[in-house]
Amino acid sequence: VAAQTIGPDPLLVRAARSAASHPGGAMADIEGSDVEVAKEDQQNINRFSRLNLKYEELDFELIQLKKDVQTYKDATEEVEGCMEEDGIRYRVGEAYMCMAEDTVTEKLAKLIEEADSKLTTKTDEIEEVKIEMDKLKKLLYSKFKNSINLER
Repeated sequence: VAAQTIGPDPLLVRAARSAASHPGGAMADIEGSDVEVAKEDQQNINRFSRLNLKYEELDFELIQLKKDVQTYKDATEEVEGCMEEDGIRYRVGEAYMCMAEDTVTEKLAKLIEEADSKLTTKTDEIEEVKIEMDKLKKLLYSKFKNSINLER
C-alpha cells in the first residue's frame, strides 16, 4: 500500500541538529538525511501535538482540582473547630453571609464531592489521552526512529 504524500512530490523534511531550532518540536537530529513524510504521518504528528497540548491542559486542571479539594477540606476543619455563636461568615461572590455551622459544613461537603467527581473524570480523560499518545509514539518512532522527538 503506497502512502499518500502532500502535493505532487513527497514532502522532504530536514531538521537541524540543534535543539534550539526546534525547542520542544517534533523533529530533531536527522544527521543530514532526508526523511519522507507522508500525509498520514504528518496527520499523526499533528494529532500527537494536539494530544500533548490537551494532556498539559488536563494536567493543569488536575493540579488545580487537587488544590481546591484540599482547600475545601482545610475550610471544613476550620469550621468544625470554630466556636462562633453568631454563625460562620461564608463568602458568596464578593460578599460574606453569616450562616450556621451545619449549613456551611454541608456546602463544603457538597463542594468536595463535586471536585472529587471532576477529579475522577479528568483523571480518566488524561489516561485516555496518554494511551492514545503512547500508540502514536510507538507508530511514529517505528517509522522515523531517532529522526523524531516526541518527548515532552
